[in-house]
Amino acid sequence: MICFPRHQRQRDSGIPSWPSVEGATSSMRFIHSADWQLGARFAQFGPKAEFLRAARLATLEKVLRKADELSVDAVVIAGDLFEDNQVDDSVIVGALERFGLFPHLPVFVLPGNHDPASGPASIWNRRPFCSKPTNVTVLDKPEVHGCAGAWFITSPLLQKVSTIDPSLRIAELARQITDDRIRIGITHGALAIPARHQPNDFPIALDAATRASLDYLAVGHWHTWQVYDNGKLTMPGTPEPDAFHQEGAGFVALVEIVKRGTPPEVRQIPVSTLSWRVIDFDFAEGESARQSLDRSLAELRPSADNIVVQIKLHGAVSPQTLSETSEWLESVLEPFAVCQIVDQSVAAFSALELEELRREHPLLAQAVADLAQIEHLATGTGLPSNVDQGQVISLASVQKILANAQIELAVLDSDFFKVAQRLLIQALHESTQ
Repeated sequence: MICFPRHQRQRDSGIPSWPSVEGATSSMRFIHSADWQLGARFAQFGPKAEFLRAARLATLEKVLRKADELSVDAVVIAGDLFEDNQVDDSVIVGALERFGLFPHLPVFVLPGNHDPASGPASIWNRRPFCSKPTNVTVLDKPEVHGCAGAWFITSPLLQKVSTIDPSLRIAELARQITDDRIRIGITHGALAIPARHQPNDFPIALDAATRASLDYLAVGHWHTWQVYDNGKLTMPGTPEPDAFHQEGAGFVALVEIVKRGTPPEVRQIPVSTLSWRVIDFDFAEGESARQSLDRSLAELRPSADNIVVQIKLHGAVSPQTLSETSEWLESVLEPFAVCQIVDQSVAAFSALELEELRREHPLLAQAVADLAQIEHLATGTGLPSNVDQGQVISLASVQKILANAQIELAVLDSDFFKVAQRLLIQALHESTQ
């Protein structure tokens, strides 16, 4: 497909006939995005997963509308439009319907490592693509495409993993171009930064744009904004964040290149529908922890419908206080779109609670004390002050207990003991009901 130059678009006469590239303008302006992963399952959010999937489609439509308003020459999706080749057909239809809302806007979609063009079973050969909108081009093989004042030089991924730099194919194709039109490469893969990429993750050289004599290299894969090669290589990250602590996500790149050989002007355009926030709650702070959380949530509440919030619980806490706090959190978090509570607290009994536990549930009390001592030996944490020094278990006794259970002391970590503590507390609650 050869793109219709933006200043010649006939927005009121249906799909235009694309002119030859010889009549194109010398400049190029386009939206570069990647890593939409439509159809992501978000299993950790249970029934709220569908809400998160719908938000990604809403953001896609928002980006297309913005691109249309800006009259860009094209929208480029540099890999991973879909979560994988197994997503439901309804996900494909949802994306294609949104592309079809803007028939004058050329959309170029490159297969990535999540949705590689790996043969007949790939998503690009599914039934919905048989009737895709005419403004959509799937870049499923290495080629050179004319678009407005530029050449798009493409290197799609044909498999899930590879040790070969996919931009090398772009360099090979670029050497065959003899004119002076703008050259834009499009591919997908990890940036070859030592200790930050896997060898089989399509490592792309940081100077790949310069090496291929490109004006710009549009890359996808990592989910946060990255710029290298003197601004000529950009990875825009995912337009819709899909995890907490994902700084640099929620953008697309607006790229403008005036003519061949001039530096690209790249702007971050914020587009995300949802905001992901993490708030820490430390039981060591007592009542002030609740007050601090109340203030934080009050600031977020006006936008609660579009916020995914995670509360991280820290510190030592008694089972009763943990239960009361959890009930309170469920109430105050109710207005928010999606909520997640991550319990990183540790069980701690007051002297009175331990005394009552020993009196009412001596076996559970002994199990709690023994577990604390085993954790002390396995992870090096301090021995709780409420452990009777006369009842300290020897290392030999611990090893014997673990041997009988076919567990090695060296493999036990803090997560193991956290789960064990929760099971003990659950048993305690069940015994008192």
